[in-house]
Amino acid sequence: LFTRGRLFVKMHARGRLPCFQALHLLYVLVKGVEKIHDKMEYHGDLHLNNVIVERYGLHFSLKLLDPYYWKDGLNNNKKDDLCNLIVIFYEAMGGKEYYRHHPQSIKSICCGLKKTLILKKFKSVKGLREYLEGFSF
Repeated sequence: LFTRGRLFVKMHARGRLPCFQALHLLYVLVKGVEKIHDKMEYHGDLHLNNVIVERYGLHFSLKLLDPYYWKDGLNNNKKDDLCNLIVIFYEAMGGKEYYRHHPQSIKSICCGLKKTLILKKFKSVKGLREYLEGFSF
């Protein structure tokens, strides 16, 4: 069964995903959005309610809803997609309430949700994917 992302997260203990599961969800999202960006397009409205999740074992099958596509501002919108992926990750792990309890390695991905820091660290969704592929706690 597919479930809206926000409901999927709330169904877990304390209404949040453990770090490992959130990282895996982020990675699958990043790979999907990278394919969109490779086609010179963007989503434009990424948030938990626009992610549909089906989980089986360690794997997630995802669908993204409601893309918001304009012909203008492609690069800025790709940057917004990148930052919104980080926000989804942050919210999936419980948001502000739990952020201070996360290890520094997790916080290093979130960059305090500061757009300038996120974009400095991850130049693109591809850069975030590559970072996650080499990530360790």
